[in-house]
Amino acid sequence: MLASLLGPRFWIPSYIALAIGLFAPGDFAWIKALVPWTLGGILFFTCLKIPFGSVVDGFGDRLLLRRCGWMAVAKLIALPALAWGVTWLIAPEWAAGVALVTLMPAGLSSVALTDLHRGDRVLALFLIIVTSLLAPLTIPCGMALVHSGPSPDVARLAGQAAYILTLLVVPFAAAQAVRLTLPRLVEHGMGWWGRLSILCLITLVLVSCWGNRAAWQGWEASRMLVPLGLVTLSAGMTLGLLLLLRRSLPAPALTAFACVSIYMNNGLSIAYATAFHPGDADCVLMQVPMVAGVVLWGRWAKPHDSEDAPT
Repeated sequence: MLASLLGPRFWIPSYIALAIGLFAPGDFAWIKALVPWTLGGILFFTCLKIPFGSVVDGFGDRLLLRRCGWMAVAKLIALPALAWGVTWLIAPEWAAGVALVTLMPAGLSSVALTDLHRGDRVLALFLIIVTSLLAPLTIPCGMALVHSGPSPDVARLAGQAAYILTLLVVPFAAAQAVRLTLPRLVEHGMGWWGRLSILCLITLVLVSCWGNRAAWQGWEASRMLVPLGLVTLSAGMTLGLLLLLRRSLPAPALTAFACVSIYMNNGLSIAYATAFHPGDADCVLMQVPMVAGVVLWGRWAKPHDSEDAPT
């Protein structure tokens, strides 16, 4: 039972953590200090399963690099444009908030979810790096086009990108050091590294919501229904488009793209919404369809082994 809650049924403790983070009374601003540690834990345990040679080989894999290129463009430009356009037609007052959420780069947790669904972990890692590097350009440009008010500035986004890359490099380097010095331990625990990564993800959901709950504390539940419906629609459209690609891409690559597209860097969107769009609930509630979308992908897409599968 425990193994399933840290595996295919991870959505159960994730939603429990989200509910606690949203509605538990008290001031938990201090807990935000745990966010980078939980992020680091996600990547550390996942990267224990990724040999350094696989990453080096990725830089020489033209097919992987081409996929990474067009997937990054789709994630940062095409999908946000679609989400904004549909939301603008339905509820234009919420369109900027939906755009801000969907413009976010890939979430650092997406590599763990890719691994959970037997996707291409290296491609997911490359997509996190590329989208994080491009975000300081794409987010301000995108928000300038869809919102007349202030948008995140390049300097601040560049600092955030550097922060994200540090969170990528340090856990990856630490994991590779452990792989090098304790190979038997790593091999012996291979069945648990993914579960520990998911445990860190669930903890991240809790501490990120708890730490930022001042931004939406006191809201009535009814106030959340419209933005919840809109972000769910956005995630649903993304999921539908991804399912249409099942015949065009091998399952491991498509699963990496799916997890990166559905499970974006929501903590980043909460930070920017608090600074530039106070009162916007989209970023807070996006966690609901993000978790659901990843679960549904695992059930509907049914990834399978192929010659393109990661080793």
